[in-house]
Amino acid sequence: MRESAMVQLHDVIYRWPEANAAVGPLSVSLPAGQLVGVIGPNGAGKSTLLKLLAGFLRPHQGQVVVGGKDISTLNGQSRARLVAFVPQTLETTFDLTVEEVVQLGSLHRYTWRDRLAVRPAVDQDRLAAVLESTGLTPLRQRPFPKLSGGEAKRVLLAAALLQDTPVLLLDEPTAHLDPGHAVGFLHLLQELVAREEKTVIMAYHDLASVGLFAHRLWVMHRGRLVAQGDAQSILSSPIIADVYQVSLVYLAHPQNHKPLLIFP
Repeated sequence: MRESAMVQLHDVIYRWPEANAAVGPLSVSLPAGQLVGVIGPNGAGKSTLLKLLAGFLRPHQGQVVVGGKDISTLNGQSRARLVAFVPQTLETTFDLTVEEVVQLGSLHRYTWRDRLAVRPAVDQDRLAAVLESTGLTPLRQRPFPKLSGGEAKRVLLAAALLQDTPVLLLDEPTAHLDPGHAVGFLHLLQELVAREEKTVIMAYHDLASVGLFAHRLWVMHRGRLVAQGDAQSILSSPIIADVYQVSLVYLAHPQNHKPLLIFP
């Protein structure tokens, strides 16, 4: 079994510079081996929450603790061994191939001095497995800037998987993906959680499908975590209509009985 890590936020507050807006206070504890969907309307603070967990933003108050360590006190290399973050998009002018961009995921685990002294070896078997699991094997030599939005998204996901951390943070991971690749990747996340006890936290916008994949849901609204719990209890709660200001119909999936939300 691989390394696992609990995620905790203790009274975390982040204030945006030169803005009258803040995220928090946020307090939550998440054991390892969970797939969490962070939902909420645009501007609710979902992406900010992920960046706090990744250590990209430093809280003005409180602590973000991953694997028993305050994430804000760690250097970049130490954070990269605990947490992998996948943004919504990546803009680059470098003419790297798909395979080279994916390999950057494993290099995050080394210091710049290590990389300058000797190029760290990449586990070629694991690289091949990651490329295959994300459907990128046929594209491995294609220049990254030439990819479609959905293909580029899969490359970022693959790089995070190769980084091989106990915690995986994903900002809208299925955006721009066609249904086949989206479902395939979400099933892959479920397998990683079950097999390796990874902790996966993803900002997610599709209320119709989030209950099919997530164990738990965190509901963000106006910078606060206003509800948390198992997917069924959250999606059947009045909190959804209150937060999104829209009426939705709760259904049970006809095959697996997991929760679905649809427009009336």
